[in-house]
Amino acid sequence: MSELEQHNIYAQKPLKPFTLIFFVELWERYGWYGMQALLVYFMIKQMNFGDALAENTYSAFAALAYAFLSVGGYIGDKILGSKRTIFLGALVLALGYLILGLNCKEYFFYGLGTIIAGNALFKSNPSSLISKLYAPDDHRVDGAFTIYYMAINIGAFMASLLSPLIVKHWGWNAAFFVSFCGLLVAMFSYMIFHKVLSKSGSKPDFKPLNLAGLFYVVVFTVVLAFISAMLLEHLLIAHLLLYAAIIVVALFFIKIIVTATPEERPKIVVCIILICEAVIFYILYQQRATSLNLFVIRNTRYYIFGIPLDPLSFQSFNALWILASSPFIALIFTKLAKKKKDMSLPSKFAFGMFLCAIGFLLLKAAQFFADKQGLVAGEWVFFGIGFMSVGEILIGGIGLAMVARLVPQRIMGFMMGAWFMATAIAMVLGGFVAAFASIPEGITNPVQTLHIYTDLFFKLGIATLVVSIIMAISAPKLKKYMS
Repeated sequence: MSELEQHNIYAQKPLKPFTLIFFVELWERYGWYGMQALLVYFMIKQMNFGDALAENTYSAFAALAYAFLSVGGYIGDKILGSKRTIFLGALVLALGYLILGLNCKEYFFYGLGTIIAGNALFKSNPSSLISKLYAPDDHRVDGAFTIYYMAINIGAFMASLLSPLIVKHWGWNAAFFVSFCGLLVAMFSYMIFHKVLSKSGSKPDFKPLNLAGLFYVVVFTVVLAFISAMLLEHLLIAHLLLYAAIIVVALFFIKIIVTATPEERPKIVVCIILICEAVIFYILYQQRATSLNLFVIRNTRYYIFGIPLDPLSFQSFNALWILASSPFIALIFTKLAKKKKDMSLPSKFAFGMFLCAIGFLLLKAAQFFADKQGLVAGEWVFFGIGFMSVGEILIGGIGLAMVARLVPQRIMGFMMGAWFMATAIAMVLGGFVAAFASIPEGITNPVQTLHIYTDLFFKLGIATLVVSIIMAISAPKLKKYMS
């Protein structure tokens, strides 16, 4: 079946295959965000890590999970097929959560290494498969990806809300084991209803299974899992590899700019500038699971609008805000586009950064309303995360679309990989930033820790505000180069 025939079939009836992918992605994200909600606090409470080590270990884990996504995309497109790679990735992820579910303290690094390998295989392929459900010029594809993004945030909201409660009542192992059960549900559904995807996929999906290719992919997966576990135990080596990656990516950027045609060069330069701006955003994003998470645990009253809430569940606010605000933002931009007043990509990035700055400055302002015990109302965190979440929609949500729009097809794969690599770099740098608010051993008084956290949030807020102003000033010029 040709790709055109495939699109002609599914341009009419994409609902069933889309629903299956939506369901699988929801449970995969449940596992990821459930673990994200718990990981830093688990390392501090159960592994006896100091704040800085816990934050840097988590950030290295997140970075490695993003660093190999382009490899998984290549395996799906060229070797095994998107559908087979999704299933294999889900299987490896389930194994990682099972390892943590059996004994999260004893097999901690092996479990995380296995999850990194599974994420590398899985993450890129569901979105690739969705794009193949629609004809290239089908306007419904934008709506499909908007709804697909909801699956991510529904899974994130459920996991961030429920995982801390599971820990409270049944323990840490149980929380990770539930993530394993969620992946099992997704895999069984995928196996039972896989026929709805029979006419969709990448080219290898329509050919017999490449057994040699499968062997090499399995070897790659095992090696990646063990290397990742080793790097998480030896962060110095991980950081040295990070610096090497920065140099390599920078050299490739220079080569691409030099070899580009005069027509291509301005758009490529704009794309690289926006990728660098996205690095700044993801450094801020990384604070939610690290410094901001610990601020909530140590310096926040565990209530939101009078409702008691586990402190680790405050991370669910991010997904809640995205689910609530995305339809309104989409509606606003649709109306602006009809009036030919739509914001340019650089302007959206600048406004997103401005909202992030407001969010961090709100958390600084909370310091002046703290009680005598050094605790602030949970509503400050709720609205602070709200501003950051809307900023995330304007930056993280359009990043890959930006790459696809600006760069020529011949370097599309590399630039997509560069976007994910930039995200990985930002995750590690975010850990370094969070470590500035590490609480020295022996300090437990919330009055003392309050100033340590809010000083970091103030510095981040001011720095982000300055960056957003610079971005806003340069946005018209960047827009000109994009045309």
